[in-house]
Amino acid sequence: MQPLLENIAEVRTGLTLRGKDASLHTSEEGLHLLRISDLTETGHIHIENKHIIEATPTMVEKYQVREGDIVVANRGSRTTAAIVHSDIQAVAGGQLFIIRPKKDEVLSGYLHWLLNTPSTQNRLLSQLRGSYVKTMPISVLRELEVALPPLEVQQKIQELANLAERERQLVSDISQLRQTHLNTSLSALITNRITH
Repeated sequence: MQPLLENIAEVRTGLTLRGKDASLHTSEEGLHLLRISDLTETGHIHIENKHIIEATPTMVEKYQVREGDIVVANRGSRTTAAIVHSDIQAVAGGQLFIIRPKKDEVLSGYLHWLLNTPSTQNRLLSQLRGSYVKTMPISVLRELEVALPPLEVQQKIQELANLAERERQLVSDISQLRQTHLNTSLSALITNRITH
């Protein structure tokens, strides 16, 4: 039998702001409140509009995400997992689950890859509840069985997954450059025909 996620990682819900806490939004110094809209479909965190809140020491201790943490949306139609990198100063909002891997048992990059595989995504999606707004009970993540190869194998999978992601990004960049070049060339053709 494979270990459950709760045995190899801490799994908890992000910060829920209610009542007077809901007005903690500030333009002053504080921490970004990480939300579902900050997660990309490709498993990254991309913050376009910062939502800075005044975070109390208790909030920071309990909800601030750290490098290597993984966040998963707990409502909506997708369950993509995103890994936290060192440059993010944020607390996870209540619409996210925080997964903090036990580093001596599972590598963050491996777990991130595993959570985003089609088979795991299908399992998670099949467990969503609700008719209008789908939600995922935290027990679904905690009780998720995790294939756990030795750390050396996890490291290799993590490295290959990183290379595949880098390749995907390069292909996307090349495609965008090609489209820009094509548009520029076609515009120049039109301009030359009009002026000549």
